[in-house]
Amino acid sequence: MNPQEGARKQIEIYKRMTGSERLRIVFELWEMALAQTKASEKSLHPDLSEEEITKRSRKRMTGGTISCN
Repeated sequence: MNPQEGARKQIEIYKRMTGSERLRIVFELWEMALAQTKASEKSLHPDLSEEEITKRSRKRMTGGTISCN
């Protein structure tokens, strides 16, 4: 299967899902991306607190558009 066929198949699968199933996937992907971003921030700034790492990570992921107080 080439990438285009794979993408079409995945779209078909998403279309058969309910809205809540698709939303669950979105949240799971967000959490996975947040974990990766936090790991990156920790390696770049090992001296920062966990709270500050989380704050910086969320800011990176949202382009600073969401207040993370």
